[in-house]
Amino acid sequence: MDTDNKKKTGILVPFLIILTVCSMLFSMLQTVYILRLASGSVGNMTYSAYRSEDDEDDREEREESEHSVNPVADPEFSLERAASVTDPNKTTLSTVEIVRLVSPATVSVYVMGTVNDRNAPIFSGTGFFVSENGYIVTNQHVIDDVINNSELSLIVDVPGYEIPLDAEVVGYDIQTDIAVLKVEEQEEPFAYVTLGDSDTLQVGELVVAIGNPLGRLEGTVTVGVVSALNRQANNNGYTMELIQTDASINSGNSGGPLINSFGEVIGVTNAKISASEGLGFAIPISNVRDIIQSIINYGYVANRPYLGVTVGQVYGDEYYGAIEGVYVSEVEPGGPADVAGMREGDLIVSIDGVEIERSDDIISVRDTHLPGDEVPVVIERDGRTRELTLIVGDSNDAEQ
Repeated sequence: MDTDNKKKTGILVPFLIILTVCSMLFSMLQTVYILRLASGSVGNMTYSAYRSEDDEDDREEREESEHSVNPVADPEFSLERAASVTDPNKTTLSTVEIVRLVSPATVSVYVMGTVNDRNAPIFSGTGFFVSENGYIVTNQHVIDDVINNSELSLIVDVPGYEIPLDAEVVGYDIQTDIAVLKVEEQEEPFAYVTLGDSDTLQVGELVVAIGNPLGRLEGTVTVGVVSALNRQANNNGYTMELIQTDASINSGNSGGPLINSFGEVIGVTNAKISASEGLGFAIPISNVRDIIQSIINYGYVANRPYLGVTVGQVYGDEYYGAIEGVYVSEVEPGGPADVAGMREGDLIVSIDGVEIERSDDIISVRDTHLPGDEVPVVIERDGRTRELTLIVGDSNDAEQ
């Protein structure tokens, strides 16, 4: 038995020694491999500081294939250029150039009042200089509180000036939501904008807005396109036609400039739909150029025709048995329509020989006349047709 045990022990010991040595070698090899994996020398992400020429050629071919331009792509495409319009007589500007040109003429407007026993802003907006001697255009609704409260005041922050400047209201127009302010002339003339022609705008055209969103972010620039033209909106009972844009417009932007590719102001930003994104609006500058001019000249809008009547559209299927047409919904006491004999509920058949099918038809006819003109008006009341004579009034008289 001892002899057999000695033989088994003689065989087992060398085997265990060999097994132990193999295990140690495997562990060492495994450790080295793990270190090479960690260093990136082997594996899926293998890299090497030294490559053969063949390896280098393969890499270059692979990169060239990966970065080759798709045949339908255009490396030269520029969204800014694509959205810009061209004019042989004008220079198209980049967004940066537009901002450099117009930002110095864009101001932040603050309505100041007493808050916690100190003078502080209670409302804010934006405006822009239209002359070197200090006339500023903004929205009427921005300065509405000042108009109705003598205890409030206006200041404007002008780029390049360390302290705000006091501003006075020159005049305003509720119908178009336009107001003009004036600051005292300084040693240096103010930078001012160039007004463009909003009648030539095209849907898809590039536009830039500059403003003071939230009353804290002065000089904020947003870029977009003209989303639509002639969007109708109601403003204090008046119908306005606005430019729609996806350039971001927020509270505090009101009264700021909307600018085209040539650095010209083609709109006055005045509204956004808060429940949606990318729905901003601006007043076309061509619609209010004469308004601005008149306010600067006289302090009010002079010689604008006024009828003194509010109307509503009724469609054939809207009320059972109703006759489709434009009806008088309100008559201003003592106004031109009242004096002419128009009454609430009258169906307006024609004005100055023009058949009235929509409320816009009345505005179109009105704007062809001047205060003092006599205009024949045909109405239908109680099933009978009547002809009245209306003397066109002056809108300034109505607002006094």
